Amino acid sequence: MKTGAIQTEEPRPTSHATAWLILAVLLLFSIAAPLNQFKVPPIIPILMDALGLSVSGAGLLMSVYAVTGLILALPSGLIYQKAGYRVTGLLAGGSMVLGATLGALSWGMGSLLTSRVIEGIGISFMAVLAPAIIAQWFAARQRGTAMGIWATWVPIGTAAMLILAPAIAESFGWRAVWWFGAAYALAVTVLYLAVVRPAPTGRLIESGAAPSSPTVTSGQVMRDRNLWLLSAALGAFIAAAIGLGTYMPTFLTTQHGLTLAQAALVSSIPTLIAIFSAPAGGLLSDRLGSRKKPILAGLALAVILLPVVGAVSLAGLIVVLILQGLVFGVIPTNIMAAAVEAAGDERQGGAAMAVIMVGQNAGMLLGPIVFGALAEGAGWPAAFASLAAMSALGLLAGWLVRVR
Repeated sequence: MKTGAIQTEEPRPTSHATAWLILAVLLLFSIAAPLNQFKVPPIIPILMDALGLSVSGAGLLMSVYAVTGLILALPSGLIYQKAGYRVTGLLAGGSMVLGATLGALSWGMGSLLTSRVIEGIGISFMAVLAPAIIAQWFAARQRGTAMGIWATWVPIGTAAMLILAPAIAESFGWRAVWWFGAAYALAVTVLYLAVVRPAPTGRLIESGAAPSSPTVTSGQVMRDRNLWLLSAALGAFIAAAIGLGTYMPTFLTTQHGLTLAQAALVSSIPTLIAIFSAPAGGLLSDRLGSRKKPILAGLALAVILLPVVGAVSLAGLIVVLILQGLVFGVIPTNIMAAAVEAAGDERQGGAAMAVIMVGQNAGMLLGPIVFGALAEGAGWPAAFASLAAMSALGLLAGWLVRVR
């Protein structure tokens, strides 16, 4: 009996501490993706001058990032399930290092677009592997909190570039921004490979025994109606949020007369707030025992908050952006937590997240294209009005989904 007690009690504190360490490293690793993705919006005016781009042409540098992600969304889940966390991590980190390096060395718009496509490989694999590993290490009653902490990867990476990119570009040129992204991606890829590993013998930190053989297959998970509805809800929200975020610095400089640095700082407000609202949103859903309620509340608020950005004064805009930050953290956190639970087996988290990434990457692709085309062709009011329609589609999908 004494030996049995040692076997059941000793590994759990170690596994618990290791779980939080792995979560921290996954967060640092994941930040590399939005750090590289969102280096474009805060320096669009600089890129337009340097490369002779139109407003919609500059937006293409954001949209094309999602092309590879959309193509690889489902395959990335299957690759993770078959190849494991190390190969998937190498693909995620390596593609960002390679893409950012090629972008820094690019000689024109064509080569820069190609480098963005390569970088897009990284976000596809990153968004699949991190939630899948978290689902293995954290039991359901803590999963929302853990997923909420990890969900800060996008606001942290975005805010960092909104603040740093203008200063770097104005001091050393726009290529230095790409070199910075490459260096960070390389450092955290090495850290990931050194620290991250799957949960020992498939145990969750708060489950007492190893799970039995998988109860569902990857194919079954990828055909699940609720996962596709969650994917559609996230995709519609991301289309609105990324469309707005891509052109917010440009809108502020051209319509409100802010400098590039001031516009980037104001644009970073929602992402800075989301650093705190994402963990809070996960903790809230854990306490409520419901993922759907926070998702619906967040999407309903997005319908109102996103389009009014173009109709308020600068002072009112700051208030709206703070409220947006509260929404931006809650929605993705709970959709991703709901997705790994809807799979029915935490070891199929990669397959579940692959479905979610279809919606996310579709939103990332379409949002900047639609918003940019409307801003250039029909004016800013029409572009902002489209955000309400996108968010409403997300709310409809969220209403139809059946999750905890």
